[in-house]
Amino acid sequence: MNISIIGGDLRSVRLVENYAAEGNTIYTFGLENYNWKENTTSSSEEKNSEIVLCENLSEAMEKSNIVIGGIPFSRDGIKLNAPFARKEILIENFKKNLNGKKFFAGRILEENFGTEENASEDKPKIQMYDLLKDDELTILNAIPTVEGAIKIAIDEREETIHESNVLVCGYGRIGKIACDRFSKLGANVYCTARKETDLAWIREKRFIPLTYPEVINFASRFDIVINTVPTLIIKKEELDAFNKDVLLIELASLPGGFDKEYIKQKGLKLITAPGFPGKEMPKTAAKYIKKVIDKILDTA
Repeated sequence: MNISIIGGDLRSVRLVENYAAEGNTIYTFGLENYNWKENTTSSSEEKNSEIVLCENLSEAMEKSNIVIGGIPFSRDGIKLNAPFARKEILIENFKKNLNGKKFFAGRILEENFGTEENASEDKPKIQMYDLLKDDELTILNAIPTVEGAIKIAIDEREETIHESNVLVCGYGRIGKIACDRFSKLGANVYCTARKETDLAWIREKRFIPLTYPEVINFASRFDIVINTVPTLIIKKEELDAFNKDVLLIELASLPGGFDKEYIKQKGLKLITAPGFPGKEMPKTAAKYIKKVIDKILDTA
């Protein structure tokens, strides 16, 4: 099978290696500045496959029907997310080579791409799969994300997680796992939610449920506050009520849930760690991405 992997971070590098190890031919572009000779295993050679570092975008995409971009695909809606690229890769140029292909990436902006129904010269006909909309991948990614939060909580404090008071904001995929893991480490876990059903589940799991207005009443006791909600929920009033040694951990995507400007004024410690799986655990993250892509290809 021929696969094009364009741009992306270390997760894309590991995807190249994983697919090559199965005997596939991988055409890459936007990964030129990665040190392939020193860091790539020889497993692809053993399987008689090939990793082709292409000189241009057209060469990288013309021989494949499957194209995999980064997660996120773009950070600005103009160019690809490609930290290992020698030069910027514009989305407009990428689209010109995409017609008729299966395209996988994360956080694909709708304004950049069309669908089979509204295909045009400007918006080509493609089969597009936004990996971050796949429930299985978001659940799998929640595990290393929470492990990252645990690592931060250990590295950035002089006390154990055991017997600490931990507030988890949000009871979605990441919030559920965060409550479970921190509780198993001996923390006293509080969790906020808006829905009555979520508050009931929090109570059933023996965590302490809080509505968002109730947070301020308990704020002074928290040692660690973990946010998983991508909208502002921890504002000036809550920040004023936190103790000065509280550790704030941001796991949500932008804009996040903390008032960051006021945190700077207060001098509180905030660690932002969205995208932790890709930054700290790319091998595991790539394994999860490949699992989901293979599932989609098998059922398409």
